[in-house]
Amino acid sequence: VNLDLTKHLTPLGYHFAPDPSSQQVCTIGGNVGNNSGGPHCLAYGVTNAHILAIEVVLADGEIVTLGGLDAEPSGYDLRGVFIGGEGMLGITTKVAVRITPNPSSVRTLLLSFDTPRDAAATVSAVIAAGIVPAAMEVMDQGITIAVENYVNVGYPRDAGAVLLAEVDGLPDGVDIDAQRISDIGREHGATDVRQAASDEERMLLWRGRKTAFGAVAQIAPNYYLHDTVVPRSKLADTLEEVYRIADEHDLAVVNVFHAGDGNLHPLLLFNGQEPGIYDRVHAAGAKIVEASLAAGGVLS
Repeated sequence: VNLDLTKHLTPLGYHFAPDPSSQQVCTIGGNVGNNSGGPHCLAYGVTNAHILAIEVVLADGEIVTLGGLDAEPSGYDLRGVFIGGEGMLGITTKVAVRITPNPSSVRTLLLSFDTPRDAAATVSAVIAAGIVPAAMEVMDQGITIAVENYVNVGYPRDAGAVLLAEVDGLPDGVDIDAQRISDIGREHGATDVRQAASDEERMLLWRGRKTAFGAVAQIAPNYYLHDTVVPRSKLADTLEEVYRIADEHDLAVVNVFHAGDGNLHPLLLFNGQEPGIYDRVHAAGAKIVEASLAAGGVLS
C-alpha cells in the first residue's frame, strides 16, 4: 500500500513522492498501472518519474524486466510505455521505486476566499511569479463543509473556497515562498491566511483534503467523478462553466482539484434511486468534458 511504504521510509529520512488521494488504500502496483498523480505531483511529478524498473509478465507468460537501476538505462523507454498501461500490456510483479529525501523544512498554508474564482486566480498568479509549490489544492465551499463535518480538521465553513498550498526545501527559501504566497493570496482577495503551526496541524489539513471523496456521502449517496486538465489561465472560467452545466441539468456539483497543474475533479452528486437521474448525470458529465476540451484541456 502506498502510504505503508512512506510510513516505513519516513524514519529513515525518505518518502515515496506520489501521493494519490487514495493513498491509504491504493497500491504501488496500482499506481504503476494508472501512472497515478496526487497533490504533490505539481513539484515532484507523477508515478512515472519515481519508478526505476518493473518486472512484468507479458501476455504469453514471458517474464521481463523493463528499465533498470542505472540512472539512465540505454535503449527505448519500455518502462515508461508500460506505466499507465492499466494492465493492458502485462502484469506487474515487482517494482523498483525511486525514493525521495524528506525536505528539511515544510510550510503549509490554508487560504480562504469568497469565491472559487479568487482561489483559482491566486494559483495562476503564484505560478506566474516563478514559485513552484510542492502542492496547491482547492476545495469549494460544498466539499469544504462536507470534509469539516466528516473529520473536523478546522476548515472554515463560511469560505467560498479554500486553497491548501505547501512549499518545501531549505528553511530560508521556504519562509520567503510562504510569505510570497500569502501576499499574492491577499492581493487576489484572500479573506484569511493561516499557516500550520506544527507537523500535527499540517497532517490534519492534508487529512481533510485526502478524505474529500469519502466526505461526499455527507451530501449525497452517489457521485460521478470527472478528471480533466485545463490551462491554469482557463481554470476560473472552466470552473464557472462546470457550475453552470450542473445547474442546467438540475444537479449539485462540488469541486476539489489539483489547482497547481489545472487538474479538475468535478463531482456530480445525486441519488441513484431517482428515476431518470443517470441520463441527466451522463449528459452533464459529457458537457463538462466538452467544456474542458474547448478550454484547451485534455482528459487526464
